[in-house]
Amino acid sequence: MTALPFENASLPRARPAVSQTLPCPKCQKPLEEGPNFCPWCGEDLRGLSPHSATLSGPWAGVLIDGRYRLKEKLGEGGMGTVYKVEHVRMGKVLALKVLRPEVALDKQLKQRFQQEARVVSRLSHTNTIQVFDFGELEDGSLYIAMEYLHGRDLAWTLRTHGSMSQERAVSIGSQVLASLSEAHEQGIIHRDIKPANVMLIKRKDDEDLVKVLDFGIAKLVVDEQRKDITGVSDFLGTPAYMSPEQAQGEDLDARSDLYSVGALLFELVTGRGVFLGPNPMSIVTQHITDMPPRFSDAVPGKPISQSLEQLIRKALAKRPEDRFANADEMRKMLEKVRRDWGYTSGEYTPPPNDVPTSRMARREDFDRFERSLRTRRVLAPVVALAVLGVVGAGAFFEYKQQEARGGVPRVVEEEPNNVPAQANRNALGLPIQGMIGAPLSETQSDRDLFVFDLSAPTPLTVDLTAVRDMNLVIEVLQFDGNAKGPERKLQSLLLLDDAPTGEGEHVDGLLAQAGPVYLRIQERAYFTEPRRPPRETTHAPYRLLVTQTPTSTLPIEIEPNDTLQTATVVPIGKAMLGFTGAVVPYIPTHAEQRFSSPDFFVAEVPDPAPKSVAALILAPPGGGLTVVDASAFEFWEAKSKLSLEPGQAEPALPTPSMVSGRPGLIGLTRSSRGFAIRLQVSDGSVPSGSRYALAFVSDAPDGLASAVQLANWLVQQDRANESEDVLRLVEERFAQSTQIPQIRALLAARGQGPREQP
Repeated sequence: MTALPFENASLPRARPAVSQTLPCPKCQKPLEEGPNFCPWCGEDLRGLSPHSATLSGPWAGVLIDGRYRLKEKLGEGGMGTVYKVEHVRMGKVLALKVLRPEVALDKQLKQRFQQEARVVSRLSHTNTIQVFDFGELEDGSLYIAMEYLHGRDLAWTLRTHGSMSQERAVSIGSQVLASLSEAHEQGIIHRDIKPANVMLIKRKDDEDLVKVLDFGIAKLVVDEQRKDITGVSDFLGTPAYMSPEQAQGEDLDARSDLYSVGALLFELVTGRGVFLGPNPMSIVTQHITDMPPRFSDAVPGKPISQSLEQLIRKALAKRPEDRFANADEMRKMLEKVRRDWGYTSGEYTPPPNDVPTSRMARREDFDRFERSLRTRRVLAPVVALAVLGVVGAGAFFEYKQQEARGGVPRVVEEEPNNVPAQANRNALGLPIQGMIGAPLSETQSDRDLFVFDLSAPTPLTVDLTAVRDMNLVIEVLQFDGNAKGPERKLQSLLLLDDAPTGEGEHVDGLLAQAGPVYLRIQERAYFTEPRRPPRETTHAPYRLLVTQTPTSTLPIEIEPNDTLQTATVVPIGKAMLGFTGAVVPYIPTHAEQRFSSPDFFVAEVPDPAPKSVAALILAPPGGGLTVVDASAFEFWEAKSKLSLEPGQAEPALPTPSMVSGRPGLIGLTRSSRGFAIRLQVSDGSVPSGSRYALAFVSDAPDGLASAVQLANWLVQQDRANESEDVLRLVEERFAQSTQIPQIRALLAARGQGPREQP
């Protein structure tokens, strides 16, 4: 496998402890791990389980723009991700919406996001989410800081409880209209009123307090903005709640939002959308051409006020001029309907009890904080002159200490770290939380560089967790030990790309020399995939753990040993421990691919070479191994290269020996490197990193010494039956060896006499 060019280098998923199974509320198919959408029917499941659209993730603790510390991922949408954060100076909890970095590169979308921040920060109504701050990050990503809402959105309420009482629906609709009234007065059209954009919060009187969210596709309709930064014909909104004029790309006014409120109220009292259809376009078409159904047809048998139905049908009029004149007029009519019923409150949505109200940021907190900042700016020059000498001396001392230590090991990746000079310094044994961000270009994914300092040669274990729908690769590099000064260049020790898309990577026994060791992680196509650009995703988290491979009384396999040329040499008279990797198939058209999962071992034999050599193999408990004589595999590789020429048939794969359960003994023939084997797990049931044992035995005078060592080691591991099997195998295969009396003496000492001949 060709190494990735290191010179071009420029917020993890931990394995779930227990998966939760729940049925989809629409199709009743069983679901695991709380997906955001049902893979069977596409139903929106966000908020239905503790896991969907919520991640108490590895990025907890990351500091955004020097002010906001990430606590939890709350949700994700088309434009970005929303996090729960804490303002480090105020100690208050907020919600932070971060635009996807790749989206931020689109100037029109960037303008739209900045407009959202400017527009919504001007709104102050109780029923509108409060926006406090916005800005741009170093990588170009944009963020907007807003109040953290202690409640559930209407989409969650409808999914979990279905339709609601008409009294509660009217209360919610009235508050939505109150929010829109203020926005419309300032020339702002929401354009995407729907259940997911309406949050319900419990009040002391047990009635819902409504907060309208996401003016992200709002437009200013004042004269200087008539041309529209997104284009007049932009198709923005949600089909189930879209006004006819919005569906046709026409100019909009505030009455378009009133149509969406009418559609929202219809769903709240009936439990279904105004129009139903097999796809979004069919629903959009019905909004343009069809009249809304009667409540008696939508929910037969449910008593619904005629006055409320008339109000909703007026809001759903096809022509804007047939609707209410403005949000205030519609709200007053709703209030009249409610008064006529003699409505009393009582229904509410229970909030998630995760943050005390006293810790949530409010606008007065930000106003107070800004005033304190202005005061500090006035006093700062005076204070700075007084403490400059002390601080300067302390900073210089700390700098020298940091320099002496070579930097502080990190446990969370810090960007940028795309090139070796920016590599995050880490320590062995500390899990590192990393994240693959937006691609660097159309052909290069984001790259994360980490460096570890080793005081002595060390065998390493590298473990990288899986990322869904992505194929992450790891390249391990060190400086050329023979070169000095500026001529030193990083050389690749190993490129780890054994596991396919959606699975993690693992390797044991990677021998690194003393000095800095660099690990680079990035995304690319797996070897069986066609060439493709890097996958784009909104922050793909992973966990990287690098440790020292545990030692044993037996020597351990040394990576890389994935080819016959780099095979691990097994000394005379020694048994050895190896480590399993991923399952990689034999594919003739990819015969030159490099993987760390297959292991090659070559016997160190005396001169003159023995006539008969065999390999003793012990598979991991409960698993199986495939073993191929290296000479047969070498012959197959040579024929595979020829088969790539036109008219040549693909050669048959070498037939492997299967070893599982009991030890196996495989006879060998000489390859270009001598007597050697290629070994790999037989299937995916064996976890990567599982230990197996092997030894080479021969008819040389001391050719069974490794079998004796292996048998004794097995006894120490409380595996006496396998120890006997090893001794029996060599006794039968090498009956003429001068060491057979020693083998039989060991069997007798363990209470196992000579086996009777049939």
